[in-house]
Amino acid sequence: MGFLRMISTLLLIYPILAYAQDDKEYEYERSSLHTMMIKHLNQKFEDVIENIYLKTPFPERFNEHNLGVRIVAFAESADNQQKNIESFITQVNLGQKMVSKWFNRDKTTGSFNMELVKERGYYNASQAQQNIARNQIRGRAMLEDAGEELIKNTYLIINDISYTSKAGTTSLLKSFASVYTGNVKGIQRHLNEIGGFRVEVTSYLFRLKWNSEIADHFYMKYYTENGVTEQDKVRAFKDEKDLFQMEFVGKTNCKSSETKFSGVNDPDKLLIKVCTRALDQNIAQLQHSFAEFRIKAPLISTEPLKAYVGMKEDINMDSRFEVLERIIDQEGKLSYQRIGIIKPKQGQIWDNRFMASEEGTESANLKATEFTLVSGENFYPGMLIREIK
Repeated sequence: MGFLRMISTLLLIYPILAYAQDDKEYEYERSSLHTMMIKHLNQKFEDVIENIYLKTPFPERFNEHNLGVRIVAFAESADNQQKNIESFITQVNLGQKMVSKWFNRDKTTGSFNMELVKERGYYNASQAQQNIARNQIRGRAMLEDAGEELIKNTYLIINDISYTSKAGTTSLLKSFASVYTGNVKGIQRHLNEIGGFRVEVTSYLFRLKWNSEIADHFYMKYYTENGVTEQDKVRAFKDEKDLFQMEFVGKTNCKSSETKFSGVNDPDKLLIKVCTRALDQNIAQLQHSFAEFRIKAPLISTEPLKAYVGMKEDINMDSRFEVLERIIDQEGKLSYQRIGIIKPKQGQIWDNRFMASEEGTESANLKATEFTLVSGENFYPGMLIREIK
């Protein structure tokens, strides 16, 4: 495709991007994620729970791939939520919607374009320029591989959230209802009734099935940048019900520690914090359990060794990370080679959990986690680290 050749040429002309000490500069090598919540229709104040969830921040370690709809409700029994979710995914053809977003499908004409693939794949490509220059390899094949890698690392997480308190769910949620109605006296009264409360989240993880066979079929049968003149491809894509599947990866459950409202004037803000941390904890647990879902993060410095990961990713003194170098073979194929292992340095694990800085903890001021060398050498900023067991 034309744009791949164009970017390949640009990569050989422009110098390697400098590494800024800003997390926004590290937008590459990220999986794409769509997040949703299950709404329980028979639960009191379900709109308040929905409002809290929609205020939780998107996990910044992922490319946001949300499709617009964030809340889903099931008429079926909640005893088997996985079955409910799988039925929902099939009914709405969610895998096809994931692919449509990747290729910016125009709902009016049915046309696609490669702008999002180019945008997200560019970071993969720019990061490998050192190896391209070293091996005198044109970047086109690597860019194509980068796009394939990005799309196959597209995930869906659906969260089943519940709240409990010593005084019962009704008292807890009444206090939040008071927030939205501006009833200050009501807030304080209900807070005094609550005592402690917990948030419990069960997260279900699905992955878009995408491989070279599916990609070839898509490009040949459905991809068109001019849907007006290629209506046969537009119709064929709309009628496709089986090719684009979401595969179940696994699930995990997290219960927050008991949280009290003592001295709290903003229960809304407190519950957002507790809920966000529970959601982050589930993502960390899913990454521990499923290797394909583990994030990669760049080394931002080598003297000392530092990276933007921390307590939110459930890092502790037993954590170990492999250091990966991108390798491009003579055919331009991209792969990763382990060149070393690092571990967190005692007392230098960054507290990057949601609102940690507001709590004033010492580790929240670190801004990054510092590591010590276990094995390997010749690391440079921008090399990726990935947790290992």
